[in-house]
Amino acid sequence: MTSTFVLYIVIIQEMSDSFSRSKLSAVERNFRSQIAQLASGRWFLRGNLSERSGKCGKANCRCAQGELHKSLYLVHSQDGKLRQICVPKAWQERVRQAVHDYHQMQKLIEEVSELEWKRLEERKP
Repeated sequence: MTSTFVLYIVIIQEMSDSFSRSKLSAVERNFRSQIAQLASGRWFLRGNLSERSGKCGKANCRCAQGELHKSLYLVHSQDGKLRQICVPKAWQERVRQAVHDYHQMQKLIEEVSELEWKRLEERKP
């Protein structure tokens, strides 16, 4: 049991050493660089986009003839409840980009986390 305890202390000490980019693989440096670029001055929105079509109810409107109105909703779950909000047309491109950037950032962070898991398993700083 003592040797296991010592091993954990060594791992914790190695993990607490200052972060050095020079010790990272080229792949990890690339992931981290992409994360930094994305995080710089961008909007992020968690959720998914849902395009919907519907009728407004006005008898003389084009939607009464079958040409439905289209709207974009941002949807996500929070605390077990579904949240959704209609995105105004003027904001749609910005919101689309923010949702895309959020998903891209999440993907990159998962990649870096996987590399950290492997590093921890191999006990390499």
